Amino acid sequence: MKKWLFIVFVINSVVTQAQTADQWFEMAYDKYENHDYAGAISDYTECIMLTPEFPEAYFNRGLSNFFAGFYDAAIFDFNQVVMLKPGEAKAYYWKGFTYGEQGKLEDAENAYTKALYYDPYYVEAFFARGNIRYSLGKLDESIEDFNKVISLQNNFADAVYNRGLSYLANKNYTSALQDFSKVVELDQEDADAWYYIGFIYNQTNNYEQAVIALTKVIGMEADAGDAYFERGIAWFNLMKDEDACTDWSEGILIGNEMCKKMYDAECVQ
Repeated sequence: MKKWLFIVFVINSVVTQAQTADQWFEMAYDKYENHDYAGAISDYTECIMLTPEFPEAYFNRGLSNFFAGFYDAAIFDFNQVVMLKPGEAKAYYWKGFTYGEQGKLEDAENAYTKALYYDPYYVEAFFARGNIRYSLGKLDESIEDFNKVISLQNNFADAVYNRGLSYLANKNYTSALQDFSKVVELDQEDADAWYYIGFIYNQTNNYEQAVIALTKVIGMEADAGDAYFERGIAWFNLMKDEDACTDWSEGILIGNEMCKKMYDAECVQ
């Protein structure tokens, strides 16, 4: 009889402990939602002390550490998640994201690859790895990643835009132009995409189309010095020197050094 009572006591003790851990977890989550990351970290730590094999608590503390700027601590937490719960793709994803913030691009690429091993349809991981590969100069591989994103989510405008950047860096102007044109179909107000359309038209000697695209940029962003520079180049090649000098002078007013160089070289008598 005494032995039975002891067992009941132990079970009740475990239940009470689990409830307390859950309470810490809920309090931590509320603090995380309110951007009190230090408070969330503290509460998740209390939760983990009570239930050391709680991967969700490690994951959420990892996010809290990440947004608090404690990147090494975040990496530790995400590693704990995959130790306790092998194959947790989102932990590898956030590990990659954290490495990216630290500038550890190869480590980030490897982490994203691991996430995709466990979840081959993880759109955000393909997109993030594509960005990392672009930064590493692995342009063909970045294009493959963005292709995968677009095949899984057709109107993912950022993936189309970033694939355009990869094509542009590869000097594949035809494919880059197609991508940036797709972006402005999805969002007519995307000034950056219009800028690259204008830039590509200049690179391919289609100066009238360059003027049209760059005029859209300037209409949206009056301080777009690069657009004034490129439109000036287009005007200059169309033999409209006065218009070119006007654009470069506007660029000078907003501090664009390339405009100043062209103005001094071509417009100062």
